[in-house]
Amino acid sequence: MPDAIDRSIEITRRRFLAGSAMAGFAAFLAACGTSGTGNSAAPGTNPPATEAGPSASAAPPTAKPSPAAELNFANWPLYMDTDDNDPTKHKTLDDFTKKYGTKVNYSEVINDNDTFFGTIKAPLQAGQDSGWDLVVLTDWMASRLVRLQWLEKIDLGNVPNYVKNLEDGFKAPDWDKTNEYHAPWQAGMTGLGFDSKVTGDLTSLNEFWNQKWKGKMTFLTEMRDTVGFALLKLGYSRTEFTMDQFDEAIAELQKAVDAKIVRAFTGNEYAESMVAGDVVVAMAWSGDILQKQADKASLRFRIPDEGGNLWYDNMQIPKGAQHKYTAELMIDFVYDPAIAAQIEAWINYICPVKGAKEELIKIDADLGNSELIFPTPEMYAKVTGFRAMTEEEEAHANDAFSKLSGS
Repeated sequence: MPDAIDRSIEITRRRFLAGSAMAGFAAFLAACGTSGTGNSAAPGTNPPATEAGPSASAAPPTAKPSPAAELNFANWPLYMDTDDNDPTKHKTLDDFTKKYGTKVNYSEVINDNDTFFGTIKAPLQAGQDSGWDLVVLTDWMASRLVRLQWLEKIDLGNVPNYVKNLEDGFKAPDWDKTNEYHAPWQAGMTGLGFDSKVTGDLTSLNEFWNQKWKGKMTFLTEMRDTVGFALLKLGYSRTEFTMDQFDEAIAELQKAVDAKIVRAFTGNEYAESMVAGDVVVAMAWSGDILQKQADKASLRFRIPDEGGNLWYDNMQIPKGAQHKYTAELMIDFVYDPAIAAQIEAWINYICPVKGAKEELIKIDADLGNSELIFPTPEMYAKVTGFRAMTEEEEAHANDAFSKLSGS
């Protein structure tokens, strides 16, 4: 948000996730009952040359379609700039409406990737419209939709800001080498979170197995984050591991569980526990620690010497979306550096848009100069993603991690 952020009352997207999955699912069902339903275009076909819009009219076949009258946009809670006094108002979306005349049906219904996937799987599998024109999903789920071929290809000619301003470090993941099936929304890093007043400075992921923090340590319920640290501890790559190495990592984590070093596997409620002093070391997300430093100045985030995790959430257009072109306009709109900065000033995650840093400094110099929002090249060099897994590998991994974490 443009003015000072009251982080004492701010709830991050990932903390909201922990307590609202069922409420979000109910909201999704309600949204599907009122908008974005019905579509004559089958998956695999392009939308018609024109989309319904406030001023749509017949156009030559080669002309670009008019912006649609509405856009159905599914995102995570608290992941868009929001009016402090009215949570239903989002300046960025209002600005989009002013520019294109499109009403944005914006719904905060993605509370976790798997639950949301379950709501779109049946229609997409049946070749039907999912009800959404634009969805935001984490890299591993985004790669699954690419693998299933359940996405529309982004016409790069319609998104010049995206082509020009996508940060180099986010380009060409192994599951979308041409950047035509995803556009990064926001990113974050996973590393060491600690209370420096209690622990001193910590630098190694070996701290996650240190008996000194017994009962004051939390691991994450996100399998890729937690197993990723164990892979790195064992000297394996997060991007090229075998499943035998994965199983070794599970066994390594089991040692910490059996020794009762681990207080709990959590979502980002660990951040509140760190503020309260119940937890002094945690597998942590960068955005959480940045926000919670306002409540407890001694909290620190560090990428371990051995490496950390980079995750990111992506805008994607589901197959058969009614308003594909307008979804592309939204992608292009938020890749305008000034708009990206406007969003970033409120949500404080890693921004994938070139030029946004300079724009954010104009809004809030401290945020614009934060290395947790705009990491240095050295920081980027120490974090990696988690390799894409096949359906069979993912089933095995989820089962093994569920047994480990007791979930």
